[in-house]
Amino acid sequence: MHCPPICYNRGMTNKQKIITMSKLALYDKREGDTDRAVFGHFRHDYIYRKNLGTRLCVGAGAAVLVVAYWLQQVVTVGLETIMLDLSKNITDSILFVLMVLAVYTVIGTVQGTRQYYLAQKRLDKYYGMLRILERMEERAANRRNAQEESEEETVNRHGTNTRRKRSNS
Repeated sequence: MHCPPICYNRGMTNKQKIITMSKLALYDKREGDTDRAVFGHFRHDYIYRKNLGTRLCVGAGAAVLVVAYWLQQVVTVGLETIMLDLSKNITDSILFVLMVLAVYTVIGTVQGTRQYYLAQKRLDKYYGMLRILERMEERAANRRNAQEESEEETVNRHGTNTRRKRSNS
């Protein structure tokens, strides 16, 4: 395949363009969809949705641990001893579940915030590369327009197209 003469002057630009397009394609294939899904929500909404599932699972797990602890206490100590301090045992159990939920909420919030900002950073880089690619395309279009204008100017100066004169002779 023969490349038009204009391509010879832009070898480096074409190489940069291919590299940029390859980076964009890799991003789209690897992280693009997930980052767009993350960034499709407001930060607060994204973190809330991520934490909701975590809180439900951790709360259920903590409740199972409390029930298992109570059953173990009934077997080893007896039901009568637990009934003496029932309000204290219930309060301690509720505090345990709330503390576990609070800790996992903080962990989930930090993790969700980190994921959101990393997605934002990758998307900013992606859109920056898109802007670079657009500038490359604009420069190429400007060069083509400039070359066409210079050819038209040459034709206007000579009155006819010099290529036609040569082919007719």
